[in-house]
Amino acid sequence: MPFSPTKEKLERICLTIIEWGVYLALFSPLIFIRNYFFPFVAPKTIFFRLIIDVVFIAYLILAVSIPKYRPKITPLSLAIAAFLAIFFLTAIFGVSFQRSFWSVFERMTGLLTFLHLFAFYVVLTAVFTERKQWEKILFVSIVAALVICFYALLAKDPLTRGGGTLGNSSFLSSYLLFNIFFAAILMVSKAGLWRVVSGVALAIFLFVLFFNPVTVTKGVVSALLIGAVLLGTGYMFFSQNRLLKKLAAPFFILMVVAGVLIVKSYHFQDRPFNLLQIPDRSRQIVWSVGWQAWQERFWFGWGWENFNVPFAKHYDPELPRTADIWYDRVHNVVLDMGVSSGVVGLLSYLSIFFFAALGLLRRAKADARGNFVPLALVALLIAYFLQNLWVFDMISSYLMFFLALAFIGFMISSQETDQTKLKTVPLSPFVAAVLIILTVFVFFIGNIQPARASKAILRGLALPLEQSLPAFQSAFKLSPMVKFEGPEQLSFRITGLLSQDNLNKELLRQGLQLAEQEFKKAIERNPSDFRMYLFLGRHYNYFYSFDNDQKKLDKADESLMRAMELSPANQQVYLNFAQLRFLQGRDEEALDFLKKARDLEPLFFGVRWHLLRGYKLAGKYDLALAELKELELAGLDWWEILETLREGIEILEKTGEELSVLVPLYEKGVQLNPQDIALWEKLVNGYIGLGEVEKAKTAAEKLREIRPEFAPQVEQLLKQMGF
Repeated sequence: MPFSPTKEKLERICLTIIEWGVYLALFSPLIFIRNYFFPFVAPKTIFFRLIIDVVFIAYLILAVSIPKYRPKITPLSLAIAAFLAIFFLTAIFGVSFQRSFWSVFERMTGLLTFLHLFAFYVVLTAVFTERKQWEKILFVSIVAALVICFYALLAKDPLTRGGGTLGNSSFLSSYLLFNIFFAAILMVSKAGLWRVVSGVALAIFLFVLFFNPVTVTKGVVSALLIGAVLLGTGYMFFSQNRLLKKLAAPFFILMVVAGVLIVKSYHFQDRPFNLLQIPDRSRQIVWSVGWQAWQERFWFGWGWENFNVPFAKHYDPELPRTADIWYDRVHNVVLDMGVSSGVVGLLSYLSIFFFAALGLLRRAKADARGNFVPLALVALLIAYFLQNLWVFDMISSYLMFFLALAFIGFMISSQETDQTKLKTVPLSPFVAAVLIILTVFVFFIGNIQPARASKAILRGLALPLEQSLPAFQSAFKLSPMVKFEGPEQLSFRITGLLSQDNLNKELLRQGLQLAEQEFKKAIERNPSDFRMYLFLGRHYNYFYSFDNDQKKLDKADESLMRAMELSPANQQVYLNFAQLRFLQGRDEEALDFLKKARDLEPLFFGVRWHLLRGYKLAGKYDLALAELKELELAGLDWWEILETLREGIEILEKTGEELSVLVPLYEKGVQLNPQDIALWEKLVNGYIGLGEVEKAKTAAEKLREIRPEFAPQVEQLLKQMGF
């Protein structure tokens, strides 16, 4: 039955909104706005979700009016829907559903984002059913990737150089992996200008991937090469040419042997782009922690975004030696899925790859002449999975993954006869109206408010106290997301201002009280969050230094005790306990806590330096000197850092070290900080004490040159020296 003019007009409007909305969504990775908290993450994620909200409303209106646009029931779509449903169920029964749903500003990959990604997939598979439409979509993605590549290569800002608007070369590499395959698909399947542009884009993507100006992401490069070998092997195997079919297995074996020989090559291992991705010690440790966490909740996991809880519980004290002390991901997709949603969630995730690859291989077998595209998509899935054994996804790679899945859905059922046979999901006007209302609600509560909160947090961190505190107060009211990171940020902001004498004391008190209240609210929502207890205990220590209220120390003791129960092997607990005991005047107990922290990992020099400081604070300079010498024997070059150099000098001076030892340290000190008058004075006096008058004169004149305002004092000193 022909459409009425009204329905035809409505269809055109909705399709236009959907088409251009999809194009805009593909430019989400380009969004980078500095005045947001986590500017590389929050703005682009919120931009993507806002666009999808608008697109989804247009789609719902279209789907109610015209049945052919309703969601198609396919094995791949069911697998994705089942994966999302299991994610929700495991999150409901996990540690913190709120954290699973909202995530944090640093990641923004919670269930809310997955709902938008699924909506993106549904719209793409239901609306874009022609090859030319998909060619445009892939081309737009390639254009967006090209812009990001040029940004990464040409940027002078160290924040964006190498990673572009994604901020990290690893995230850029994961994003480019998809666009490399998209460009290859268009280059092979199209002709003329399309082929030229796609080929040039492919060359640029490969150049950025292999010769990134900051860091080459070995895991992604290795995965790409494996995917390329599999694509070549598959293309030969599915070819109608008998010779190519026979050469498929030898080609694969040859590539494997060549790869092993190249990797084993001594020369190759010395190259800066060595592709052998051997897990460093930090990865080994966090993978071990992830495995322990998964075993504890094997079937259903801890809930998405909740790795922070088992990470604290199974914390390895060796981890700080790798320079990383906080992990919210296992950095391995198998372990990440296992930890978050158990074996049930992992199997549902793997089922997506299974049904996608199965459908593509069937398509390749059925269409031998056009098998490059489906085989390339199979290779892409394998490469993507392999690279995720080393890294984790952010919005840019998730966007590409769901785009690829939708394209795969189109490829699997792209024949006209198949389209008419596909079942569609009934969609009543009432259900559509409810979904539209929910989408509008999400548009504001789920996106506009978090965006405002992100900007408010950054204002709170950057503005003077008079404006900072109201900004934080506003942020806490705007979005539940702030509850996870806001208390910590506010506490560090306010405690960092306590040493300044010219600030409004009442505002400082209000800030300290607000942070305390928000810490407590966060703990009420998630009593297993070690980080909240740790930083609340630290906060109380600083609060006491502000008002000398003994009750604050009691509360600090309570919070840190709970933190120690949740993570008994974490050195940070003992360091904060030591600070607390010093504030209480219980020096020996403070030193005991510092010794416990040291004993957890004796080769972690940072904690041992805290013990050295503890000895200083307790007036035990002989013990501080002994610790200093042990650290030096263990390989710590403490004289290379100005702060530790000064402390080392103080210890040596207190223990009566000879000038012949101290003077070289004074020389190092003025080299590290030529503006330090105290060190210059010690150096001049040291030279005089050693009888090296000429050196003393040279040092004094150098001081006068560097700090002209001290010329009168230097002149007096030179007169005393007889010059």
